[in-house]
Amino acid sequence: MNTNQSKIDSLLNQIDIKFFFEHPKDVIVQQLNNLLNGSHYIELIKPARLGDGIIKLDESQENHLFEIYDKARLSGRISKFVPASGAATRMFAKLHSSLKKFQNSDLNRIVQLSKEDNEASYLEYVINNLKEFAFYDDLTIILKINDLNFDDLIKNNPLSVLNLILSSDGLDYNNRPKALLKFHKYSDYSRTAFMEHLFESTFYQADFNNNISIHFTISENHLNLFQEEEKSIKLFDTLKNYNFLISYSYQKKSTDSITLTEDNKLFLAPSGEILFRPAGHGALLENLNELNADIIFIKNIDNVCVDSLKPITVKYKKLLAGFLIMIQKQIFEYLSILEKNLDNENSRKEIMSFSEKLLNIKQPDGFNLWDADKQRQFLFNKLNRPIRICGVVKNQGEPGGAPFWVKDENGDISLQIVEQSQINLSRDDQKLIFNNSTHFNPVDIVAAVRDYKGKKFNLLNYRDDKTFMIVNKNFGSEKIKSLELPGLWNGGMADWISVFVEVPLETFNPVKELTDLLKTGHKEKVN
Repeated sequence: MNTNQSKIDSLLNQIDIKFFFEHPKDVIVQQLNNLLNGSHYIELIKPARLGDGIIKLDESQENHLFEIYDKARLSGRISKFVPASGAATRMFAKLHSSLKKFQNSDLNRIVQLSKEDNEASYLEYVINNLKEFAFYDDLTIILKINDLNFDDLIKNNPLSVLNLILSSDGLDYNNRPKALLKFHKYSDYSRTAFMEHLFESTFYQADFNNNISIHFTISENHLNLFQEEEKSIKLFDTLKNYNFLISYSYQKKSTDSITLTEDNKLFLAPSGEILFRPAGHGALLENLNELNADIIFIKNIDNVCVDSLKPITVKYKKLLAGFLIMIQKQIFEYLSILEKNLDNENSRKEIMSFSEKLLNIKQPDGFNLWDADKQRQFLFNKLNRPIRICGVVKNQGEPGGAPFWVKDENGDISLQIVEQSQINLSRDDQKLIFNNSTHFNPVDIVAAVRDYKGKKFNLLNYRDDKTFMIVNKNFGSEKIKSLELPGLWNGGMADWISVFVEVPLETFNPVKELTDLLKTGHKEKVN
């Protein structure tokens, strides 16, 4: 028995059996093994580039792809999956830090300090643009209720106004889900990120009966807030014309990660019980897997834009999905041929060429020397799996994943979305490859999750369990570590058929920080 196994057994003996009802024992064993053995790094070969792993759609194809997509849309094949469980805490981290630093300062002092202090400069920028935020009107209502004058407060105690954005006696935005924050201001109302997803979907998702299916993953304690927001649908004439089939799910407790101390002991929460932490967005693969769906758009909750800029987003949503359905049709035809042994040497060469050129499936060494059964089995196995089309944008220095050619421990080469945390940056060659990436993953994905016989794939069979990440955090004064599962769009889809398509930067409008709401993608011209 190795040292780690002894350690794992020792830790398991300290865990009350009641935890195994919510956290399966075999999952905990695997988590402990991963935490004790350390992270598994991905081996980068080279960045994906246009013409080498990334394609650009031909304009001459557009009308054909639109037609393909509309046929699938009208027949009810389309749905949307939106991870929306995140609180807005990170979005306000910079504001919170700056407020704490300058809590007793008036506007004049902040302006004076802004010339040499970045946090003061940030506060000045927020204050000067406060009226541009979609939540400004709600803020003024709170001030009026308390018989406070906005202009006087901004001059003498501006931070008291900014505190009302975050605090529970104000908008309480620091504790609300990001999905339910007011993002965009229009002429006579404002919309939350949640509501913008609904409006966006009306442009490309409705079936023959005007049904629109959207699934949100949320925190269980926020369900009432989302259901309340749903009631707002009836206030918008545009939305009244559609039947929104909105569903929710929660990140499963069974996917949470056990937590250890720095010296590999079980970490106990203040309650005295073992601490389990959510294992990142990769845990949402289970939620995606349970959807009764066919073609699924996957998009983050904060990547929305105002109406005047939606046409470019809508165009590429349709193009990506049309391209996916076109590829899927060809794959299904090939699978049917292979299953019925109707192939011959020429058709297998055709299928291998299609797979390599369009689906990024590398032809193995010696393939042409294999017998017919071995070639057929290889091709069938590689094609009979979930498909995703990933829109990628030119790299503008945004933090996050990027498309790379990678090599696994068996020497197999594939195209993957890779996060910086998955790479051994102490190796100069890996750091150089990562820094030379040309494109970025904005999470603009269309997924096909049924096989050529119409049966749902078990998506859990197509992830790479070795791409977990060890997360180091502070809990009070103690340092702790836990796991994040393979990310939903990197390791979670590692064994999918993956095609990367360049899309315009205008389709990517994330809100990671409060002042992102002041960027072009979030500013509608109001008369």
